[in-house]
Amino acid sequence: LHNELQELKGNIRVFARVRPSSERSVVGVDEELGTVMVPHNGQSNGFRFDRVFPAMSSQEDVFSEVSQFVQSALDGYNVSLFAYGQTGSGKTHTMFGSREDQ
Repeated sequence: LHNELQELKGNIRVFARVRPSSERSVVGVDEELGTVMVPHNGQSNGFRFDRVFPAMSSQEDVFSEVSQFVQSALDGYNVSLFAYGQTGSGKTHTMFGSREDQ
């Protein structure tokens, strides 16, 4: 039942986590709509994701969402989870958190 629910949510999902130090480069985050607004050439551009984690999100918040993938992997399903972004964009922060989180 768990894995059927995961398939209903979609086999490919894209999450975004706003890095705490980049709050000034993000105009707005709407968790319910899954959107992140960023400034570009004097305008705000919106990007939509399956789930958005604002800057104040904890490692527990992120893990509670991805732990479902871990359960599917333990159940024998093929699962891939990776962090993507340019250098300094917060991949390590997303995977490991800050020193206070460890």
